[in-house]
Amino acid sequence: MRIGVISTQNGLLSGALLKYLNERGEILAQRILTLDQDEPYNTCRSLNADILLMEVTRVPHYTLEERMKTIRQIRRDIPKCKIALLCDENADQELAEQVKDAKKNGVIDGFFYSSVSGEYLAAALDSL
Repeated sequence: MRIGVISTQNGLLSGALLKYLNERGEILAQRILTLDQDEPYNTCRSLNADILLMEVTRVPHYTLEERMKTIRQIRRDIPKCKIALLCDENADQELAEQVKDAKKNGVIDGFFYSSVSGEYLAAALDSL
């Protein structure tokens, strides 16, 4: 079974994703509940994670710049870990474009808009 880590600002969203992923039984998911910007890296490293999903917003600890720092650390120390970003394309179109560009440039393995269903997101993460 693969291990997934979820880091989102929205606790309801991360709880729903945790539920969907664990119900599917293909990814054992762990969510991060702290605001420590180093926690996604630390959790992925301690669990030897296969997948990391991080929400990107303009809020401190969730900004694209801070997430890019985490991505660089993960790529260096856990190269097998697939990384996906999640953003709200309706609330911040500029940020959504930057996230899409990160995928185009090969920085991340996937991206999702928060308007997709939890079931779809769980299935897409499983396909990474």
